[in-house]
Amino acid sequence: MTDIHAMNLENFDLNLLRVLDALFVEQSVGRAAARLKRSQPATSNALARLRDALGDPLFVRGRTGMVPTPRALALRGPLTIALRQMQEALSPAQAFSPDTGSHTFVVGASDHAQLIVLPQLMKVFVQYPRLRLRVVPLPRDFPLAELEAGELDLVLGAFDLAPGDRAPRGLKRQLLLKERFVLVGRKKHPALKHPERLDLSLPQLHVSPRGGVQGRFERKTKLQRNVVLFTPHYLVAPWVLSTTDLLAALPERVALRFAEAFPLQVASLPIAHEPMVVQQLWHPLRQHHPAHRWLREQVHLAAQLPT
Repeated sequence: MTDIHAMNLENFDLNLLRVLDALFVEQSVGRAAARLKRSQPATSNALARLRDALGDPLFVRGRTGMVPTPRALALRGPLTIALRQMQEALSPAQAFSPDTGSHTFVVGASDHAQLIVLPQLMKVFVQYPRLRLRVVPLPRDFPLAELEAGELDLVLGAFDLAPGDRAPRGLKRQLLLKERFVLVGRKKHPALKHPERLDLSLPQLHVSPRGGVQGRFERKTKLQRNVVLFTPHYLVAPWVLSTTDLLAALPERVALRFAEAFPLQVASLPIAHEPMVVQQLWHPLRQHHPAHRWLREQVHLAAQLPT
């Protein structure tokens, strides 16, 4: 618990919290001042008062800007939530209609989730000319700060597969689909004549969106595959698989879509495995926002429909 909860709030200027929030986002006194539409000296003075009140430097200079101290980082989550909740509470409630609403949604998504959701989702979006969707790739580390700040509306993908991609607790989640894996290779690949006899020593391609060199299959089964190509993107897979003797275990919906456009063959995977769980996650701050709720509903419906 930080000192801000123990201090007498009657003697604390709550306007300083807006300055602290802007410094978290901008990591620069000048940019924070511009964001708040106040002068740089006034913002510097506010930072000095915050440092004095909390007994901590809060931000120190780094190579790329002002770096928050551990004390400041402990404040960031509670502060962001409190300010956003206050803003929503004080803002007049506004209904959302896709027919008349003008809105740009920003979604972070794996390329697998994009292949599953976007074809159906865009059939909805094109009906409403004032709506826009911007999709950005998921970073290596989970984008919690971007969700908190409202820079991302949703993240879509499979999470909690490895220590590096744990989704933080406290976020809202919704299951979009569970997808089994299938075996994919070029047409007339000798191994696909009898897929039930799959030889794991055959050269394989493995898609690892986070850049790892070991899949969940290996961690769970302790079996080893002869993976000769690791790639972070599914979209390269059909080009490689259709022109080489490499095999791959791919999510079924993606594999079937690839097989429609490339000379590929799809077979059942003869090894028991856990399905891929694809979810959408969002920050509780936007749980009841009408436009956000509409977006979540459309994403969920798009994931349920066959591609």
